Amino acid sequence: MFRLREIFDRLTTLRLPDGIRARLVRFARASESPLGFGVIAASGMMLLVVGHLLTGNGAPPAPNVDEAVVTDNMTRGPQHQPGTTQAEAEDIAETAPAMPVEKRYSLKRNETLIGLLLRAELSSATAHSIVAELRGVTNLRRLQRGQDVRIKITPDGEVTALRMRDSFDAEAVVTATENGFKATREPISTISLTRLVEGEITDSLYLSAQREGLPTAVIVELIRLMSFDVDFEREIRTGDKFQVYFERKYAPDFGDMQEGQLLQARLTMQKRELEANYFVDANGESDYFDGKGHSTRKALMKTPLDVTVVTSSYGRRKHPVLGYTRMHKGVDFRARTGTPIMAAGDGVVERASRYGSYGNYIRIRHNGTYKTAYAHLSKYGKGIKAGARVRQGQIIGYAGATGRVSAAHLHYEVLMNGNQTNPLTLDLPTGRELKGQDLEAYAASRTRLLADIAQIQTQRSLILTAGSAGGGQASAENVTDVQGTDR
Repeated sequence: MFRLREIFDRLTTLRLPDGIRARLVRFARASESPLGFGVIAASGMMLLVVGHLLTGNGAPPAPNVDEAVVTDNMTRGPQHQPGTTQAEAEDIAETAPAMPVEKRYSLKRNETLIGLLLRAELSSATAHSIVAELRGVTNLRRLQRGQDVRIKITPDGEVTALRMRDSFDAEAVVTATENGFKATREPISTISLTRLVEGEITDSLYLSAQREGLPTAVIVELIRLMSFDVDFEREIRTGDKFQVYFERKYAPDFGDMQEGQLLQARLTMQKRELEANYFVDANGESDYFDGKGHSTRKALMKTPLDVTVVTSSYGRRKHPVLGYTRMHKGVDFRARTGTPIMAAGDGVVERASRYGSYGNYIRIRHNGTYKTAYAHLSKYGKGIKAGARVRQGQIIGYAGATGRVSAAHLHYEVLMNGNQTNPLTLDLPTGRELKGQDLEAYAASRTRLLADIAQIQTQRSLILTAGSAGGGQASAENVTDVQGTDR
């Protein structure tokens, strides 16, 4: 294990041509973006960089003798071995069993797994036997178009193994035995990482975070957390800053990422700063809390999407289509067609259908007091229908211009005891407040989170300094081991 100071010193003191050194620094800097890290890890460039760092010079490490022999034999075919003639070696090669070859297939649209196996030229009996075994270890009804299936087949057509990745960190495996096929589940090797993304808002929080490389799922969670306290129309301004620290997993064998738990979010605005820290208490209950241990969650979010403009507030107004003055019993948010709309709170969908001048419409019952409604949607979210349960922040639909409208937007209503009320001025009860031992444990957890973030910022600063200084020395005091973290 190497400390960052040692790795950094080696990077800055390598005797390499300027072009190579510049490329190493660029790779190190690129690894600080989710896309950059994925590309480096998937292409093997990280191994090249580490190889340079650990050997202390520009030359690659000497190959392992056994590995060199194996590689040489694989590329050159049967070789003359000590104690045998070339003819004997060729005879041995001819009588040796043929090695199976792995072939990859992808499930086509409307194709069943049986159909894929038959397309791979397996016999009908073999295909049905494999599928019968797989049913015991995976849900074949959830397979989707593009599902990757790898089959090992001998030259004479015998299947020795089949592997099908049906989740990020596990796969279903079928192997041939003396008594037929046997299916099991095997874990996929993953590396646990964390990621820190910081940025400045130049238009909307969603678009600015997207430009910084923050994954969509994490952006949605960030907006959900901040929507309890932020009026996106009046409070978000150009120059405001955001910071997000979250977990992720990397699967080296497949070269892909899975975004995980959001650990901390911070939004710095002109007049105030908000933070939300993830915490699991002694009873295993998890939630997000501010710096004082107060839950950031409220019954409903102030706004169900990330916007900066309210085009029509609650109250009397001149209708843009009908032309006369009438009561506007909701709030209209400017939103391009396709903008994700989130459920303002946990609840049950009462209606998800066309509803007169509202166009495509969703109404959610949250409890005995509150309901929310969303109108003029372009389409509904996956699985959204009457009776479906939704969670706060879940995408339930997408903004549009259906119904009686003059332009794409979201019409949002909050109903309290059956009557529409102003969503932007509604005073909702706050959530849980930590006390006693829970508060002490939370304070310690928050301190660790802040220390991790400060360490990452220091390491990032060192790498950027190396790039700008052209290989000069820099200090890295009080930096701990780097292990299992994308920094």
